[in-house]
Amino acid sequence: MKSLKRSFLLFTLSVLSLGTMAQQGEGYRTINAEPPTVEGPVEVLEFFWYGCGACYQFAPLVDTWKDDLAEGVVFTRVPAVLNPNWRLHGQAFYTAEALGVTERMHGRIFTSIHQERRFLQSEAEVRSLFVSNGVSGEDFDTAWNSFAVDSQLRRAERLAREYRVRATPSMVIAGHYVSDPSTAGGLRELLQLTDRLTERLQAQ
Repeated sequence: MKSLKRSFLLFTLSVLSLGTMAQQGEGYRTINAEPPTVEGPVEVLEFFWYGCGACYQFAPLVDTWKDDLAEGVVFTRVPAVLNPNWRLHGQAFYTAEALGVTERMHGRIFTSIHQERRFLQSEAEVRSLFVSNGVSGEDFDTAWNSFAVDSQLRRAERLAREYRVRATPSMVIAGHYVSDPSTAGGLRELLQLTDRLTERLQAQ
């Protein structure tokens, strides 16, 4: 329990530090030397952590933004599993996905942590939240312990390493451009930058 609370504190300090080092110029960094050649849909990934205050503020903006995506843009949420303490919240997200209740639970988990101050620091606390929102305990247990959820978590960990995600929320566009509120200049600016980069890739 203490380790997760410490993660909240360290993450807050890291965000403040990143803010002082915001890069000048385009507002993003790149993974590869050359931009990709996009032949199909442009994939946009949002890396988030439920314990992140900026992610909590970003969530309703993303909900509005994703409902009006340009044709040929595919959006996917990815829980940032940047350390073992964040894995629990990532598992909560993929459990909701497996149960088909993501739209119901995504905002509810944020509310529990940031408004009700219930930090969801154990499987039992996460389970209680799901059950209180209409999910049967048996269904939760099956999904939580499933191979599918574990595989998704492992993939999220791999993607965070591959794209060198350093902060949340972060947006990764076409596996090449990476940005966050510090480098983009704000939460709304991050979405505006994401739109510009997807348009640039589609125009190639």
